[in-house]
Amino acid sequence: MRSIKKTTPPRKSAKKGFKTKEPYLFKTIDKTEVHILGTAHISKQSVEEVEKLIQSIKPDVICVELCESRMKSVEDPDYLKKLDIFKVFKERKMWLLLSSLILSSFQKKMGNQDIKPGDEMRKAISLGRLLKKPVLPVDREIQTTLKRSWGNVGFFSKMYLFSALLASLLVKEDVSDEKIEEMKSDDILKDLFSQIPKKYESIKNVIIDERDVYLAEKIRVSTLDKKVKKVVAVVGAGHLAGIERNIDLQNDLSVLDEVPKPKLWDSLSLIIYPVFFAGLIGYTTWSQGGEAGLDLFSKLIYIKGGLAALGALIAWAHPISILLAFITAPIGTFVPIFKAGWVSALSESYLRKPLVEDFERIAEDSETFQGFWKNRVLHIFLVFFLPQFGSTIGTFIVAGKGLKNLF
Repeated sequence: MRSIKKTTPPRKSAKKGFKTKEPYLFKTIDKTEVHILGTAHISKQSVEEVEKLIQSIKPDVICVELCESRMKSVEDPDYLKKLDIFKVFKERKMWLLLSSLILSSFQKKMGNQDIKPGDEMRKAISLGRLLKKPVLPVDREIQTTLKRSWGNVGFFSKMYLFSALLASLLVKEDVSDEKIEEMKSDDILKDLFSQIPKKYESIKNVIIDERDVYLAEKIRVSTLDKKVKKVVAVVGAGHLAGIERNIDLQNDLSVLDEVPKPKLWDSLSLIIYPVFFAGLIGYTTWSQGGEAGLDLFSKLIYIKGGLAALGALIAWAHPISILLAFITAPIGTFVPIFKAGWVSALSESYLRKPLVEDFERIAEDSETFQGFWKNRVLHIFLVFFLPQFGSTIGTFIVAGKGLKNLF
């Protein structure tokens, strides 16, 4: 039976000779010392305390609140140069990329010129490499977290939450040192999530609670090697309480790594829309004659295709992308896997590839409407959203006209 030592109060050292100003947790698992430091991801003090803790403890293993993919991007300075945004859209991972960009951009806005988001993790990794000690990413893959959070809410909830994320891009945050210190308080983070409507509680559970369990289990597993006598873990301060609750339990992480299966409606929609419009055009032709059916089909092309092309034009897309939006929108009515926004954005990402500086300037450029057209990364997402929005409006207009003629 693994014994768990009672944790010390935050901001007080449990190990003689070591003191920290940060939220801090100390446990012994069997005979292994586990030192867990809570940080704010944009705090200069957090970076300094990470260095002090590692230099003082001399751990055998260092755990960081990163998943494997994020750890690679943190360590690789040329990560953005290697990112193929065309491949991202080709593999339909644009929602995951956009969510990640929004979150990192928001953190960057809250930081300052001296500290970049995640610098405390970079410090932990660099010290681990310097000391030639294993550095373990103990967080769940960000794609899994995003898929599980999106999979737990319906379409309109997705739109509500996504609009809130987009709104955060337009806000310029000026955060004082005192505010950053408040971010290290568990109570502040709990208050933040207590304000969201109860119907979004499942998202809070995925993003915070599930990851508390995941982090705790990964840190616990890092102590199983008998050669490991000391472990240092660097995590966001908001996870400390959850880690403390779960680190003495053995949790099955395979359940938390499962990605939700497509909902029944998602599968049915691939059949319902084509059948509805084919039936509408067919019934119009049968009841009112071939000319009426042809007229409705023509409206489907020029209204839906025209509005999709207009969206691409407003986004100032490449002429080829505008043409593809026009062609794809009506085709997508009968072959739903083809989306006007997706095809036009795929074209745009190939014809106008973003530069490294576009990724680096996302936080600054997203503060102005002009920046969305100037920045090639943000611009591609405009070319994705606006044609798709136009195509959707066109769908309702054509369906309304067809039904009106029948009744």
